[in-house]
Amino acid sequence: MLSRQIQTTTSKRNMRCDERTLTSGQMQSLNPIEKKDAGLKTDIANALWRDSVLRALDYYEIEVFVKNRVVTLNGHIASLSSQNRVENALRTVPGIVEIENNLISDDKLNLDVATALGSLEHTYGCKFFTGASHGVISITGIVRNKNVRFLAEKYASDTPNTRGVINNIQVAGDKPEVQTLPFLQPAIGENIFFLDWVSGVVKQVVMNPNNRRVIAMIVGGKFPSQSDGLNGMVDKPMPLERLIVIPMNTVRYLTKTSGFLYINSNERTKYIDLTLVHFVAPPQGWVPPYPYCPNDILFPVESDEKDI
Repeated sequence: MLSRQIQTTTSKRNMRCDERTLTSGQMQSLNPIEKKDAGLKTDIANALWRDSVLRALDYYEIEVFVKNRVVTLNGHIASLSSQNRVENALRTVPGIVEIENNLISDDKLNLDVATALGSLEHTYGCKFFTGASHGVISITGIVRNKNVRFLAEKYASDTPNTRGVINNIQVAGDKPEVQTLPFLQPAIGENIFFLDWVSGVVKQVVMNPNNRRVIAMIVGGKFPSQSDGLNGMVDKPMPLERLIVIPMNTVRYLTKTSGFLYINSNERTKYIDLTLVHFVAPPQGWVPPYPYCPNDILFPVESDEKDI
């Protein structure tokens, strides 16, 4: 298909959030148009996979949604070169009438963050070095005090399309601070397993708004109550559904579909029950980082705390 036959635009519509409400029962009763869209989505996935560079760098970071043959692309990719590869791959797929391309390239995002930090460099006489990896910004440099370090993190976080910030800036004269926790984004609906194989499902995440990093996840499941004894009884009724707050420092391993913790379900000092008085919804108009939707996120009441 020739490039002029496909209109490429950008869109603020969040098809990812809209599709999440589609239940498995609805999926089984797709109408003919929806079935054609599903087939087109498969063809697009295959076209992207056939490009060896995209397959190696960006394939798993691109989300594709199709509605009435209009294709919406979301996610973060390595470069503008990847952007061109994606569009070229889609031109080989018949049936597309329009592409709404919301992909964010790391090279452009990195430039935007560096520009935002420029005013701090001028004001405080320091130099920052930034890098981007599928939307995650890392910052290094040496500054005179912790306030400048915090401001750099906040400026990078407030840059549109930043997915999260890893702050490796050092304060002159202080002991070097090392980021010990990896950047993790548990998926909504993901299964989370304790060491004793009790499991729950991620319902929401708790995010530090100053760096857009997830610091805890809200997990729903039939867990033992805080009032239960450590040893279960055979005739004890099944626990009721509970929502608990699990800090990210208890995560042993995380994929896009499942996560595993370092703790057992009866280690109740390692997690707490969800109490909304400790959390607040993001302000109206705040745009969540990919891949989350507005209702997925809570802020801690003390927004600068690092752990729950």
